[in-house]
Amino acid sequence: MKSWRLAASLCLWAVLTPTAQAALFEDEEARRAILDLRQRLENQRQTQLQSSEQTLQKSLEQSQKQFEILRKQFEILRKQVELDLNQSKQDNRQAVLLLQAQIEALKQDIANLNGEREQLLREITLLQRALKEANVDIEERFQKMNSQLVKQEPPATKEEAPKPSKVNVQVDGFEFLAEPEEKRDFEAAFVLFRKGDFAAAAKEFAQFVKVYSASGYKPSALYWLGSARFARRDFNEAIAQLKGLANDFPNHARTPEAMLTVGNAQLEIKQPKEARKTFNELLKLYPTTEAAAAAKDRLAQIK
Repeated sequence: MKSWRLAASLCLWAVLTPTAQAALFEDEEARRAILDLRQRLENQRQTQLQSSEQTLQKSLEQSQKQFEILRKQFEILRKQVELDLNQSKQDNRQAVLLLQAQIEALKQDIANLNGEREQLLREITLLQRALKEANVDIEERFQKMNSQLVKQEPPATKEEAPKPSKVNVQVDGFEFLAEPEEKRDFEAAFVLFRKGDFAAAAKEFAQFVKVYSASGYKPSALYWLGSARFARRDFNEAIAQLKGLANDFPNHARTPEAMLTVGNAQLEIKQPKEARKTFNELLKLYPTTEAAAAAKDRLAQIK
């Protein structure tokens, strides 16, 4: 079959004219030129594609680097914003603590005024009774002097009722008896705290605790001593005083607030583990108090 086709081709070539043979050669050259042009175009296209791919790859890498830079800058800004928010919360909490202290100071003033009023009423009653007894005695003596002509020995006068040496006071829900000077010294220290003179207040409360170690005022004095030192950022001393209150007077009304302040002071001196332990203990011992609710919020912020 192949031999037949070859013979046919040779015959056809033989019968073609020289012009036709030249045309065939020209068509072959054109075909080769076209194929060569197509190859060059294909090579050029491949080169351009490779160049474009390299350019796109470089652009992509550059974009990724810029994205990573922006991501790191965003992370830095996010952390800074969190720090600013935490600091703002801490500042607000400090302001709230000071405001609460002033409110408690006003409550204490009212309680003191009520105690003084009651004491004055008792003293007035005693004086009225003594005056009445004195008037009766004078009247009896006067009648005897008028009825008798002879001079008689005047009857012995009745002793006046002695004034009580101690006064009844009520502080932070506790009622007890205190010496007048004891009451005076506590209130003087408390006035300094209310005025914001925390250094002087801390000094006076420390002296009070030393002098009146068995006083009914002692747990309240320890609380205000620790609060004054916390306000002065003397955190270690504040922790020591307020822990003493929590350990010695666990049932006192100020103990939950004292433990909350201890935890806040521990955070201030970079002791998050100790603060977490203090807040958890506060939640366990005094779960229904406002201090426990604040401790729960503080726990959520500790990382």
